[in-house]
Amino acid sequence: MRVLCVVQARTGSSRLPGKVLMDLGGRPMLAFMLDRLTTLDVDDVVVATSALDRDDPVADLAHAAGRPVVRASESDVLDRFAVALAAYPAEHVVRLTADCPLTDPEIVATVVAHHLERDADYTSNVLPRSFPKGLDVEVARASALLAAADEARAPAEREHVMPFLYRRPERFRLSNVATPEALGHERWTVDTPDDIAFVREALTAVGDDKAGWRSILAAVGRRTQPAPGAVALRPARADDAAMLLQWRNDPTTVRFSGTGRAVGADEHAQWFAARLDDASTRIWIGDVDGTSIGEVRVDARDTVGAVDVAVAPEARGRGYGRGLLDALLAELSGDLQVCRLVASVRTDNEASRRAFLGCGFERAGAADGFDRFALILAG
Repeated sequence: MRVLCVVQARTGSSRLPGKVLMDLGGRPMLAFMLDRLTTLDVDDVVVATSALDRDDPVADLAHAAGRPVVRASESDVLDRFAVALAAYPAEHVVRLTADCPLTDPEIVATVVAHHLERDADYTSNVLPRSFPKGLDVEVARASALLAAADEARAPAEREHVMPFLYRRPERFRLSNVATPEALGHERWTVDTPDDIAFVREALTAVGDDKAGWRSILAAVGRRTQPAPGAVALRPARADDAAMLLQWRNDPTTVRFSGTGRAVGADEHAQWFAARLDDASTRIWIGDVDGTSIGEVRVDARDTVGAVDVAVAPEARGRGYGRGLLDALLAELSGDLQVCRLVASVRTDNEASRRAFLGCGFERAGAADGFDRFALILAG
């Protein structure tokens, strides 16, 4: 199977114009990134830029680095990928962006291998995000991406390339790759002058332009820490299975659940493993000062996310249901998979009803002993 890697790049960034041409390690940032990708084992690495004259320097730089170039619409980036696949046919395509100069070929290879192993239509390492922002990798089956190019109409689906796929789990098989560390709030991408200053400092600290991401992390450390006493979300891990099963089978949780029954260990293990690998389901554990106090899950379909929240039995009565929801809304700020949230809460579960209403959800009806709540996400 042929695998095509497409690096999208343009100079017209609204927040930091011309950033892909800014100096990084003694060369333009795009050239720096392409140098880091020299060890990437794919069939072709292509730079996709716009057909605008102002992006001629991007094309010239890519050619100088020995990489082929395709040019098409500036705003319709999905079309650029279709053009790239027409020029360089492949069965699978990797999406990288030139504002992520610290992209690690090892992570790319891991995501590609996982994608092929799962026989997925779409695989990423961002749903949910556990790697630092700036190490993003998305892989799609070429036939699925070409279907998106033919059918997608929403502007976000054209501009951001992959949303058409991960918004439709009933049609496309989705998968996700995670790292056990909760690093999703670390910022290694370049959108602002502060961002590029950090990347330059990181390269100075690590002393190697091609250092792997773990070496970079060891050199710069974590820059974000949750506030004391605040609920901080981290993606669920495989070793959370026993804890979540215990919470799920607590008598109060069973009473308020949709099924009204306890769950067996084998049933839960199979369900949990499948959910961790499915990019249409995102599960976070809520921690407060290093102690796990609950979980929140979002099952996404057609831009609607169904929310489920559970507070650990020993942590109830302290407002953590509201804290989990507040943290979830912060996590989903600017999200492209979920634009609207819905939830079903038993009418006699007063604590959960207050938590949803307190976070801005509106009551959207009732049926079969459940109140329905909904919230449109800003942006």
